Amino acid sequence: MITDLTNVERKSIAEILSRRANEIAGYCGDYRNDPNHCGSVELALTREIERLRRLAGKIDLPEEES
Repeated sequence: MITDLTNVERKSIAEILSRRANEIAGYCGDYRNDPNHCGSVELALTREIERLRRLAGKIDLPEEES
């Protein structure tokens, strides 16, 4: 469960997800510049980028004040 993770672990996972989304976004940009690209692949890449960024936002919760 997410609640079982430490703040450091959550932050690390969020950074990995965000970095992966950015890597895919870079690939997606190159792919769009190819005149022979297939639109369904572009849509799939865009959805995956959005999914990873949403997950990163859910995991990287603000630290609770004590």
